[in-house]
Amino acid sequence: MEELKKINAKIDKQQIGKLIGVVLCTFCSAGLLASYSYQKGITACQKAIAKFYPDEYASLTAKVLETFEREGATKF
Repeated sequence: MEELKKINAKIDKQQIGKLIGVVLCTFCSAGLLASYSYQKGITACQKAIAKFYPDEYASLTAKVLETFEREGATKF
């Protein structure tokens, strides 16, 4: 009977470990899904702005690229 209790205790620990792993994976996947969804919205917004205001969007994009190139060179 004692051996059976030991085996059951070991199985309980394994099941708790699996449950914790599932919860962690669920949170990680929910975070990644939210990040993907957020970026998808930003991209859709940029496309809409580029469609309705092509000249302004092109000049803004050029300024952003110039800023990143300038700051990227000084940071690295």
